[in-house]
Amino acid sequence: MPLAGIDSNFTLPPRFYTSTEIFNDELERIFYSRWIYVACDADVPKPGDYVTLKIGTRSFFLQRSQSGEVRGFYNVCRHRGHELLQGERGNRKGLSCPYHNWTYDLDGKLLRARGMAPDFPTEDFGLNPIEVAVIGGLIYVCLTTPAPNDIEAVRTSLTPYLAPYELRKTKIAYQKDIIEACNWKLVIENNRECLHCDSNHPELLVPLYSSGFGKGLDKEHLQPSEQRFQETLQEKETEWESLGLPYELLEFPEGLWFRTVRLPLANQCISHTLKPEHACKKLLGNFKQPEGSGLSLWTHPNSWNHFLSDHIVTFAVFPLSVDRTLVRTKWLVAADAVEGVDYDLVNLTKVWTETNAQDQSLAEGTYRGICSGGYIPGPLADEEYLVKQFLSWYKDQLTETPLH
Repeated sequence: MPLAGIDSNFTLPPRFYTSTEIFNDELERIFYSRWIYVACDADVPKPGDYVTLKIGTRSFFLQRSQSGEVRGFYNVCRHRGHELLQGERGNRKGLSCPYHNWTYDLDGKLLRARGMAPDFPTEDFGLNPIEVAVIGGLIYVCLTTPAPNDIEAVRTSLTPYLAPYELRKTKIAYQKDIIEACNWKLVIENNRECLHCDSNHPELLVPLYSSGFGKGLDKEHLQPSEQRFQETLQEKETEWESLGLPYELLEFPEGLWFRTVRLPLANQCISHTLKPEHACKKLLGNFKQPEGSGLSLWTHPNSWNHFLSDHIVTFAVFPLSVDRTLVRTKWLVAADAVEGVDYDLVNLTKVWTETNAQDQSLAEGTYRGICSGGYIPGPLADEEYLVKQFLSWYKDQLTETPLH
């Protein structure tokens, strides 16, 4: 992969956004070889619940076992290779291939090999597993074995931040899938900065300060426009300490692939809404009253998440092809919350539905420009430092991650 001489202070050369060969290399070195966020506990709340997923050409499923563990397997029968599960989600007490009825239990063990001799070694033909890690209710997978061992360091760091929200006790109120006509990296680059927010995201900037959200937390060199944010942040830090809520910025510590921070909400908001009101009356975890902050979590290569006292919004990016990207958004509320009583779906989803549509337009417009023939890599502003960080990480993966 010819990466020598590429300046991390600039966007990538056009071939990195348009080349099918490079896209296939990204799948092998990043999406098949690293820990990827794909789902959450609320996708598979009960034993037997499953969700099917696809990354690149790899098709797999997650299912909750009878013991409550989330297991993952390639979605393929060990007999003739037929797809085991169809549809996005469902519940099965056992797994039977529709082709020749080979049957498996929820742990992937082959129970019945129809057509084979009585002494057939069923123990050698269980389902092909994938690596699964659940951290605070967020589910990560790795499609290569052995998986990178950095997952335990990530778990140790993130668990205290996510624990107050008790994601295991939530449900998916709504899921929205968008297929964007652009390269997946443009979706991530756009998410990793808020320089574009003031001119593009009026709804988002009702509950969010652009200062902390996209510009870092530099308390030593304040701009006049950031003064109110910093004052609010200082007030809220005292409150968070009294509530036992972790809030310190963890920014890719020790080379790990995540960034998390708790930030105050703007304009007296208590949730990601357009007015200072609940999105959901049922609060999450042990929250006794709405708490005017949001915990944000970004993970390389494909997710960002926002945790509020009354709901959670998760985002996952799945590359479909060099020029098509699936962006999946889920809104989670307390498992016992009732639509129309505890929350209104339009109010719950309004901020991010509008923001996603605006970001889609920006990413697709950038891709059209890159494909136009006149694109030359452009310089990144200081305020886009997280884009620089992502591109530096990306280049490391393409040069340091071996092919399997």
